[in-house]
Amino acid sequence: MRVLIKIAFRNLREHRAKTLIIGIIITMGISILIIGNSMMDTATAGIKRAYWSNYTGHIILSASTNEQLTLFGRQDMTSMNDPLPRIPEYTSIFEYCSSHAEIESVNPQTASRAIMSAEEIEGREMVLLFGIDADPYRNMFPENLDLLAGDFLKPGEEGILLSEVGKNQFEETTGRSLEPGDKVLLTGINSSSGMKIRELTVRGIFRFKQSNPQLDRVSMVDINNLRILEGLTLTPEAEIELDEREQSLLGDFSEKDLFGDSPGDTAETLLIEEVTATGKDLSPDAMSGLFGSQDERKQFLQTDSGAWHFLLVKLNDPGHIAGVTGDINSFLSDREIDAEVSDWLSFAGMAAEMAYSIKNVFNILILIIAVVAVIIIMNTLVISVTERIPEIGTMRAIGAQKGFVRRMILMETVMISGIFGLMGILLGVGALGFLYLSGIQAPNFYFEVIFGGQVLHPVLSLQALGVSLVVVFTMAIAASLYPVSIALKVKPVTAMQSA
Repeated sequence: MRVLIKIAFRNLREHRAKTLIIGIIITMGISILIIGNSMMDTATAGIKRAYWSNYTGHIILSASTNEQLTLFGRQDMTSMNDPLPRIPEYTSIFEYCSSHAEIESVNPQTASRAIMSAEEIEGREMVLLFGIDADPYRNMFPENLDLLAGDFLKPGEEGILLSEVGKNQFEETTGRSLEPGDKVLLTGINSSSGMKIRELTVRGIFRFKQSNPQLDRVSMVDINNLRILEGLTLTPEAEIELDEREQSLLGDFSEKDLFGDSPGDTAETLLIEEVTATGKDLSPDAMSGLFGSQDERKQFLQTDSGAWHFLLVKLNDPGHIAGVTGDINSFLSDREIDAEVSDWLSFAGMAAEMAYSIKNVFNILILIIAVVAVIIIMNTLVISVTERIPEIGTMRAIGAQKGFVRRMILMETVMISGIFGLMGILLGVGALGFLYLSGIQAPNFYFEVIFGGQVLHPVLSLQALGVSLVVVFTMAIAASLYPVSIALKVKPVTAMQSA
């Protein structure tokens, strides 16, 4: 081994120019890998912390479905008018999660879209809505927003907490200013409940501290009003069937008699001209019972207090996510509850997915750079080995085996990678230290999403350091394989004759 090290060191010293070329490539490569991967790891950790602490918690429960759901609703915009599935057996799930030793807090939420308008004002604006219960929401996310005016929703209070962006867009569209205390109309439409209109008081104006273009459009509504907009009532809508007494009060009229079967039929021709007295009891009391009792009809309007779309779960220790997820899945399976547990990223929305996609794009770019570096190093080593063919042939002639030559060239490559790799590490760590102290300001919303905040302070990632070292040494060894094969193909006699 000592002989190999001496020979490798001598060869590197005698071929300084080529050694320097390879060394610079390795130094720059490993420093870029360390800086880039550390920045992306820091940004990814920042995104996780931002969403865990402010929007999603660590785990999210929902009804089992084949659709792609997020906290904002469906990803598939073509079915946006279809109602979101409710969590089945919500009370049981809530009680289990609330009593779990590893769970810090739980927060139920619903999602909806509505058209916001105001009486006697032209213009309207689409808004995204989170339906919340004030206490559990603030308990899980105590510092995720800044109130610009008014107050947060109080427990049991009805109203809307309007986002700053939603307020500005509404004012731009309608020309009317909105302040806490003003009234707005929310119109919700879905295939289950039809059209629902609610008049709500603006309780406050807010903005999320760490936001993105999607979250900027979210306003928050008390859960009771959002349930009405979404049709989350105790009794699903159904056709009302009349009993014999009710049918006798109507007489022999059919649906055709009442509404006609052609465009020319009208109420006057079908009812007024053709109807004759039946002699039945048509008193107000009798007529009021045609469609059931008042209590029965109220059930169609009474909201379901257990109707939620999502249950957000925050843990005491994020390191236990896998274990708690397994516990909840076992609970659901044992009781045959048709619900599922997902990680935060699945429900975080397009902005968070975009940030992770950018990280994957960065990794692909790094891979391309590594391939180019391998080609450059390989070409340089080929030139170096070609120039040393007579020397290698002489060594082979005096008894050096192929394995010795292979180890010699490999040792040279490892020494270059080790020496210049260390220089690259020092350069990368120094650059990261400077960037950490100065910070990288996000120029726009999209970079805020990627950075997980307005300023990125990158720190050295041990994982990035390890990956960078593995990539560089693998790259160097891969680059030496072809030059070694060239050297070993030359016959010793031929090599000595070319000296």
